Amino acid sequence: RRARRERGREARAHGLTRRVCVRASERATMADGARLAELSQQLNACMARFKSREDHVSRDENGRERGRVKFFDLRGVSEDKFSAKEREGIAEAMQVLKERKQKGQALPRIVKLTPQNMERFLEAGRRKYTVIENMPTATLKSGEAMPLIGLGTWKSKAGQIKDATLHALRAGYRHIDCAEYYANEHEIGQALQIVFAEGVVKREDVFLTSKLWNNHHSKQSVKPAVEKILKDLKVQYLDLLLIHWPVTGNVGPTVQPSIRETWQAMEELVSEGLVRSIGVSNFSSKKIDDILSYAKVPLSVLQVEVHPYWRQDGLLKYCRSKGIHVTAFSPLGSPDSSTMFQRSGPKLMDDPALGAIASRLQKSPAQCLIRWGLQHGTSILPKSVNEGRIRSNLDVIDWELPGADFETLSSMATQERMVSAKFWLNPRGPYRTHQEFWDEDH
Repeated sequence: RRARRERGREARAHGLTRRVCVRASERATMADGARLAELSQQLNACMARFKSREDHVSRDENGRERGRVKFFDLRGVSEDKFSAKEREGIAEAMQVLKERKQKGQALPRIVKLTPQNMERFLEAGRRKYTVIENMPTATLKSGEAMPLIGLGTWKSKAGQIKDATLHALRAGYRHIDCAEYYANEHEIGQALQIVFAEGVVKREDVFLTSKLWNNHHSKQSVKPAVEKILKDLKVQYLDLLLIHWPVTGNVGPTVQPSIRETWQAMEELVSEGLVRSIGVSNFSSKKIDDILSYAKVPLSVLQVEVHPYWRQDGLLKYCRSKGIHVTAFSPLGSPDSSTMFQRSGPKLMDDPALGAIASRLQKSPAQCLIRWGLQHGTSILPKSVNEGRIRSNLDVIDWELPGADFETLSSMATQERMVSAKFWLNPRGPYRTHQEFWDEDH
């Protein structure tokens, strides 16, 4: 028993010593890691002034970063270009790299780029991208050219829209439709940053739309809201800013703050260069007439629901007469919003006539609906996070619906709004009924 007790004391002492050593080792590793992070931060700041272009980032099929190439132009750079503290940091970093090399750990590669291998490097990045030379566009009143096919981003789950935006821009999309309310503009901004860094697509190549949400209609809140949008998207300006809905959440006989106050605050953003064009979404012709009576900056775009089950022919005719371009959201009939709006009627994508047309033309129903929208005179915002469908939705440019098929889709008996305004109705106003909201007696 005495021997067992002695062995027990020795084991406990050994275990304690071992734990102390492990914790000391962990603390040392943590300290080394913290110092490495600090050195990395210092070196990045030191080298930033020699940066010659944006980083090139390669990613796997899941969007995870596999590698990063940084570009610096060090021609003519001598030691006296660095402060004493910077030289100390560089010397310490070189010592760390030397130790890592001795341990067989991976090191960053330094490659001297010549005009010849630079071109090969850039070509490898360009091969990821499709450039659609004949993408149809609409010229807005501001002179901006809007690509007629854009990526819709509503109702995408968190974490999905970044990859969807990457897939879209690499597939040839040059129009992304965003909104403050969708709560995913920061993901879109991350994708834009990656794409612009890869050097094929530039900011001026991409048409970006965003929308003001209902709680940001006052003169004081319009600009801060747009500045937040720009920060999330990581860009300096929007090509198009829309009022998302003609509501603010107030209760009473009229909308407050007024649409006029909101519009005039948006006009100031055009003057400041934060926005190129302005317009509205989910507005009736009567509400547009009200804006036109005082607008100094022209109303360029109306974004509304349009598809064969809700053609809006009268509204489109009105907009043509005013020189207002119409963008169609939910061009596939909004199949994924039936639960939200408690809708139980027929589904456009399941319509037998559409199925027959798609089968005869050897196209998908979605492609036929997108093509119908283009021939109907609108720009289109198909929505998907699936890379295959994103590409397929763009394959509608080099063919047309035959006249008879276009007429079939343009004369469907079902005419039903899929995206309802039910959430904005209140018996105390400003809109008590759907008829009042959409000005259906106008």
